[in-house]
Amino acid sequence: MRLKLFFLLIVIFISNSLLAQQVNCTISGVVKDSISGQAVIGASVVIYTDTNFTNSPFRGSITNRYGFYSLPNIPEGHYYIAIRSLGYKTIIKELTIGQEQKSLRLNFALIEEELVLPEVLIKEKRDTEISNQISVINVSPELIKSLPSITGEVELFRTLQLLPGVKISTEISSGLYIRGGSPDQTLTLVDGVIVYNPSHLGNFASTFNTDAISDVKLIKGAFPANYGGRLSSVIDIKLREGSRDRLKSKFSLGMISSNFMVESPLNENSTIMISGRRMYYDALQNIFYPSSVLPRYNFYDLNGKVNWNLNDANWITVSALFGKDRLYASDRGTIGYDINWANRTLNLSWTSISSPILFSITSISYTNYTFQVFLEDRAGSSANYFTHSDLTDLTFKRETEFFPSENNQIKFGTELSIHNFKLSSSDFFLDEMERESNLTNDQISLEGVLYFSNDIKLSRYFSTNLGLRTYYFKERRKLALEPRLSFSFIPFDEFYIRLAYARAHQFLHMITRNDISLPTDLWYPSNEKIEPARSDQFVLGTETFLFNGIYQLSVEGYYKSLSNILEFNPAATFSINSKFDEQLISGKGEAYGVEFLINKRAGELNGWIGYTLSWTRRKFDEINRGRIFYPRYDRRHDFSVVLSYSFLNDWNVSATWIYGSGQAYTLPNGQFGFMEIGKSSNDVRFDYLSRNTYRLPDYHKLDLSTGYKFKIKEMQCQLTLSFFNLYNRKNPFAQYITYEVDPVSGNKIPKLKQLTLFPFIPSLSFSAQF
Repeated sequence: MRLKLFFLLIVIFISNSLLAQQVNCTISGVVKDSISGQAVIGASVVIYTDTNFTNSPFRGSITNRYGFYSLPNIPEGHYYIAIRSLGYKTIIKELTIGQEQKSLRLNFALIEEELVLPEVLIKEKRDTEISNQISVINVSPELIKSLPSITGEVELFRTLQLLPGVKISTEISSGLYIRGGSPDQTLTLVDGVIVYNPSHLGNFASTFNTDAISDVKLIKGAFPANYGGRLSSVIDIKLREGSRDRLKSKFSLGMISSNFMVESPLNENSTIMISGRRMYYDALQNIFYPSSVLPRYNFYDLNGKVNWNLNDANWITVSALFGKDRLYASDRGTIGYDINWANRTLNLSWTSISSPILFSITSISYTNYTFQVFLEDRAGSSANYFTHSDLTDLTFKRETEFFPSENNQIKFGTELSIHNFKLSSSDFFLDEMERESNLTNDQISLEGVLYFSNDIKLSRYFSTNLGLRTYYFKERRKLALEPRLSFSFIPFDEFYIRLAYARAHQFLHMITRNDISLPTDLWYPSNEKIEPARSDQFVLGTETFLFNGIYQLSVEGYYKSLSNILEFNPAATFSINSKFDEQLISGKGEAYGVEFLINKRAGELNGWIGYTLSWTRRKFDEINRGRIFYPRYDRRHDFSVVLSYSFLNDWNVSATWIYGSGQAYTLPNGQFGFMEIGKSSNDVRFDYLSRNTYRLPDYHKLDLSTGYKFKIKEMQCQLTLSFFNLYNRKNPFAQYITYEVDPVSGNKIPKLKQLTLFPFIPSLSFSAQF
């Protein structure tokens, strides 16, 4: 009943907006790159009444992620329209609106220009209109390509972790922890399709080739109503559409990985883009260290996209992503293991400009994520470990943007998803047949969504976004309402105050075993026994721009409460006959903190300084004797410095320095003797009563890279030398207690030992574009 009422209210509201429209002209169109044909995202389209462009504009708009803009309700008269975007020449067009003219379609093709100052690295899309968006950062692909990398290859997630509020748990963890949320609480989208595991092992690389990326939007919290299904944050990635003018290719050769990207027109109305990447670390090990017992590892990923322009107002897009990781044991080891995971996505979308005030996207997508771990004791024991997780989604989406007036923008849509889960987990099996017999825990769940949001400009100084997202999850027979509110106020020029609140639910949970040090991430849905997780987020922030917008200063505080979050019960068993959902426990948590950012947006020397002061806490009745504890990724202080310096036209030097206070971890509270039957002496066992009551030493390191651009005939080339952990800081990955025999007394003495990972690592890479 509530769902029908919500839908009825949307229809009534939109109908009233249509009836209330003035009869003046609407100017709309698409802004693209003149050579590549790529949509220019965030370009400002501004109308002036005279040629004095320093005066306040008469009307303004910003292009969306598809280059579309709409300027409704323009009365008859003589105007000048200016289209601006960083890195392009400004277009100014004179136009006249007639008395009877109801619509005007103006498409623009922007021409690139050489900048005296290098391109802005991190930029906030803004114009004459007030932006309600808070905790939103758009990351330029140029920034990602300029920073140091452990493999010599540019990397998206390694760049995002340099921003305030974004962390990784360890140097080999896969996934980002954003404002106290675990990786599964971040919604990662590629061309609107969910990717369940967007990282390769160790976060060395995301599953997206940076050369294939057109735009990256990071929303750290309190996201608007068109996003949902996750508790904490959003990473929204848009792939390139393919070159419209000629065949273009780019490749990069690194010491342990290489990649390529090819884009080309197929005909006058269609384009194609394909990119791929392969890490060959395992092949190098087998060649140079064939007798090593160290684990072998490789990954590959492929991205592709095809665009068909049916006409100026309709186009069809097909995009796909394939990626796989494999971590396996050397033949020399006594323990065998084979761990692999894979992402597969396929998306068909139709983008339509139905009228000058209506823009819509309709899509059907397929997503599959598989994860498998197999461990065996090669010494002959029959006790082995096996887990397999397979998650497949089929999703239909329809989103519409509606521009009823100059002060009003409405966005509404619907989503329908079918999730298919296959899950198996066992600590003990004797043969392959018994392992396969446990692959029977299948579930199919249905999820439906309706959402609505309204951007309203109340005055020159105040605007708001009001949104509501409704979820229906069939297995719980549950209708969840998620209000989304944000407010923006400009007390004086170039100074913004923003406030936001968002409620979110998550019906799909990723659970990780803490008793196994290898990856064991399993996705599982809510059902009759498992409640959906819920979060409530509050964000308050200020932002200002100094010295003609070159410097950006922002401060944001946040508070997030979490409920019904899941973990494995410490007493969980994983025998073949055990029921998975009976091994889970539910708890709650909270995260709060304050973030500071100073960003120099342009100049030969640019970059930013970020600092985060934060707390993340969890509470489960069955863990830590019911007391509050800090999860492993809780860090009190997090500090980052990012600098990029361009000189002599062809040279660039980049440096990143990060500092983080020690992460929480668990050490035993005591020890006791334990005698097994048939033994004449006691074994020493540890007693773990408290969780994460100790802290690792502080973490810090400096990375440096230098790049040189040159030409070989018509081929644009770049040689990059990177230094990871320049001053060879021995950052601890883990600490543990072991026993050593005292040579004098013969007694076992406990010793605290420490594992460190990556030392100083130089790398060299070569890239070429033609």
